[in-house]
Amino acid sequence: MKKLPLTVGVLLLALLGMFVTAVVPSGWAYAMCAAVGYLAEPVVVKRVTSGMQPLPRVGLSVASGSVLRGSSALVLLARAGEGGSGAFVLVALGFLAMQALRVAYGGLLLYVWWCRRLPAVTRNVDLSVLRIPDAPPRRLMDLYRGPIAFIDLPLVAGAAVAVEAGARWAAGGAAAAVLAGVVAVVLLAVPAWRSRHLAAKGRVLDAVREQVRASEPEVVVYFSGDLHSAYQLNGWLPVLDRTKRRVVIVLREREMLPRLDPTTRPVVCLPLGKDLAAFELPSARVALFAANAANNTHLLRMPQFRSVYIGHGDSDKPTSFNPFTKVYDEVWVAGPAGRERYARSGVGVADTDVVEVGRPSLWPVAATTVAAPQPTVLYAPTWEGFHGDEGAATSLITMGPALVRTLLARQPSIRLLYRPHPLTGTLDRRAKAAHAEILALIEAANGGATEDDARLERMAARLDAVRHAGRGDEAQTARDAARPAADWEAVLAEWQDAYWADGTRHRVTAGSRPGLYDCFNHADVLIADVSGVVTDFLAADKPYAVANPAGLDADVFRERYPAAAAGHLIGPDLAGLDELLDRAGGAPDPLAHERGRLRARLLGPVEADPLAPFERALDALLRRAAG
Repeated sequence: MKKLPLTVGVLLLALLGMFVTAVVPSGWAYAMCAAVGYLAEPVVVKRVTSGMQPLPRVGLSVASGSVLRGSSALVLLARAGEGGSGAFVLVALGFLAMQALRVAYGGLLLYVWWCRRLPAVTRNVDLSVLRIPDAPPRRLMDLYRGPIAFIDLPLVAGAAVAVEAGARWAAGGAAAAVLAGVVAVVLLAVPAWRSRHLAAKGRVLDAVREQVRASEPEVVVYFSGDLHSAYQLNGWLPVLDRTKRRVVIVLREREMLPRLDPTTRPVVCLPLGKDLAAFELPSARVALFAANAANNTHLLRMPQFRSVYIGHGDSDKPTSFNPFTKVYDEVWVAGPAGRERYARSGVGVADTDVVEVGRPSLWPVAATTVAAPQPTVLYAPTWEGFHGDEGAATSLITMGPALVRTLLARQPSIRLLYRPHPLTGTLDRRAKAAHAEILALIEAANGGATEDDARLERMAARLDAVRHAGRGDEAQTARDAARPAADWEAVLAEWQDAYWADGTRHRVTAGSRPGLYDCFNHADVLIADVSGVVTDFLAADKPYAVANPAGLDADVFRERYPAAAAGHLIGPDLAGLDELLDRAGGAPDPLAHERGRLRARLLGPVEADPLAPFERALDALLRRAAG
């Protein structure tokens, strides 16, 4: 964006220069100004229209410099003494025809976009009945680099040459410009014709609904939220893939689909509330909600569903006892501590509506650490959040860089895994700055990038290609993603093996590559803020520390945040860090017994399969819903 004012200035000067040199007149100077304008305009228009809806974006492109350039060409010809010639009339008519063709192209582009913008975008749903054609080439749909972008170039070039060589060059240029516009319109008309049946949105929605109905889903997992919050649903996908019940995942934001991890379950995105209301699934009787969002009310008002809030982590933060939660029929928590949390908060959730289901996603967590040349510390701070609880605030701002600097100073005796929260820096620029400082510290400690890092990037690109099955626009991707990516797990496992092969390099981890629980398995100790990360880490039965960024009294802190009861505390001055690092080196941990007791309280009784309590609760609710 820093280059935008300069580029705008260059474009304005170039267009002004075209009119000045047209008045002079000077064909060569005019041509030079036109060349600068042609180079600057795509950059300006694309950046200015970034994030705009298609209609204003197309409108700005149609009404962009082409009109001014064409007008300046007419001025140039008139000043060159060709104003009364037949060639001038042909150029003027060509100019008008060229603008009409640009409008026609913009209209076709909007039509193609509208046809291919499905009312229900899917994954793992057979859309063959819709006969979705391949997406048009991206260059054809690009107003800034496509065939329509510079159709006025022959006209402008002909006018520049005409100053010295005669008006016939301008007439020829106008004819070439019109021909180029006709070809561009015809090229886009072909995909417009092939996609025309997708303009019947009602029929498209009916076809998608019938395909989903055919799978007879019993459970709807509903998710809506900010695009950065995709991790909240991604954490549940392995659980949903393992459950024996038939599940369909319903999203509300179409931009969320590319951020979703691969799953075997049908996924349907319904952006419009009216389409959601019309998307009836008679076999489904239970709706699970992984987050609180305003759009949740669109499904909550449907009486056929028993609604359940399953959340996206069990912690002592205020988000785990949000008053909004009382709108659901049931609230599922991990263990007795979750039940006590709601009772203590007084937010209106009845104890009879709280069900303990454990943490069904914890089966990948091992109680042993993957062998590494030196002890590994996992630092996983939370984000700045909305709740305003100073005790549960992120440690990133007050102590994050100092903590990381201290840990890195101990190399090679310590390896650091840094896992920031996905929303880090979205509310507070200080958190963003601290995060950037930590990244720089880790990069410097690693000594810069290596060939292995480049190889990992290439493997990651392959992973993304598998993850986002299909190419082209969202309609083609939905068509091609009718089945789960068969080789996702194998490619992911290959990437993870390569990622962890070097046990000495410090790592910055995020998202599903590698996952949080994979980081647990490679860490000897954890340093985290008050969050669900601490609760889940109890399943690993390893020493951990909770950051106390506000410097609260230790007894007050542990009473307010029960998950810290079996952990070490690290104050803003990093007091307590040395004691934790001694545990990482293998020193006896006096809190080991307390961790076992706390685990049962926070996560529920230990079962061979962590999914079992969740399955029992789901079975029981489905029986009640059927009755």
